Amino acid sequence: MELRHLRYFVTVAEHLSVSKAARHLHIVQPALSRQIRELEQDLGVDLFRRSSKGVELTPAGEQFIRDARAIMTDLQNARERVARIGNGQYGALRIGIAPNYSWHPSILRPLREFKRLQPDITLMLEPALAARQQLKIADGKLDGGFLAWRDPENPVLSGLAMFNCRLVLAVPRDSELHLSPPMHLADLQNQQCVWFSRDKAPSYYDFLINSCHVAGLSPQLVHLGADINTVLGLVGAGMGYSIVPDSSQYNCPSEVALVPHPELTGLYTIEFVWRSDSEDPALWRLVDHFKSG
Repeated sequence: MELRHLRYFVTVAEHLSVSKAARHLHIVQPALSRQIRELEQDLGVDLFRRSSKGVELTPAGEQFIRDARAIMTDLQNARERVARIGNGQYGALRIGIAPNYSWHPSILRPLREFKRLQPDITLMLEPALAARQQLKIADGKLDGGFLAWRDPENPVLSGLAMFNCRLVLAVPRDSELHLSPPMHLADLQNQQCVWFSRDKAPSYYDFLINSCHVAGLSPQLVHLGADINTVLGLVGAGMGYSIVPDSSQYNCPSEVALVPHPELTGLYTIEFVWRSDSEDPALWRLVDHFKSG
C-alpha cells in the first residue's frame, strides 16, 4: 500500500463513481480501477460494492475511509509542521534565565511579544545562574540564556546586549541604614553583610568585591544566600545589608529598600547568549526578534 492508493480510494469514495473520480484525478478509468483493486488485494477485503449505477462502500470501506482520511490529515499536518520547523515557525527552545532577571521588563516584554507572534514555538524557561547557563549552552543542553559575564574571547558563544545593571545597596526598610544611608561605603565596614558563595557566580562575586574595595570597603560577610533572591530575603529579615543589581527592584520584598549610592559606579550588561554554530531556525528567529526590538 502506498499513499497514492489512499488518495485514489478517498476520491472514489467521495464521488461514489470510478469514472467521476478518474476525471477528478486526471487519470484514465482503467488505471484507477486497477489501483483500487491493488489496494483491496493488499487489505484482503472488498472496499466497494460495484453496480451499473456506480459504487458504494462496504462496511470495511466505511471504516477504512475514516482511517484513510485520518492518515492523510496527519500527513498533511506533518508536512506543515516540518515546513514551519524549517523556517523557524515551529519548535521548542530551552532558555536559561537567572532568577533575579526573570521579572525584568526588558526580558518579559520581548518574550511576551515573541510568543504572540510565534505561538507555535514553545519557550521553556529554566532558572540557572550565569556560570551554569554558559556550560549548558556550550554543551547544547540549553538553546540560549539571559546572563552576564559571557567570555567575549570564547568563540563558542555569541551574545546580544539586553540591558545594563547598576549596583545599589539593599537594606532593611525599617533600619537606620534606610533612614540615614551612609555617606561613604567605607562607613559600612562594621555592618553585617549578606552575600553568597563565590562558587555560585564567580565573575559576579569578583565584580562586587572589586566594587567594594574601590570604595574602601571590605565587607564583613556573615550570611550566605544561594542566589540574589535568597539574599534579599535575608536582608528583609534584618540579617544585614547587601549590594545587589538595580534589576532587583522588579521582585524586591517589601521589607527591603534599594538605595543608590554614588560610590557604586560599576555597570554590567545582561545579554541573551546562544551557541554560535546553532542551526535551529527557531532560535535565529528569536535572536532576530530581540535585535529588532
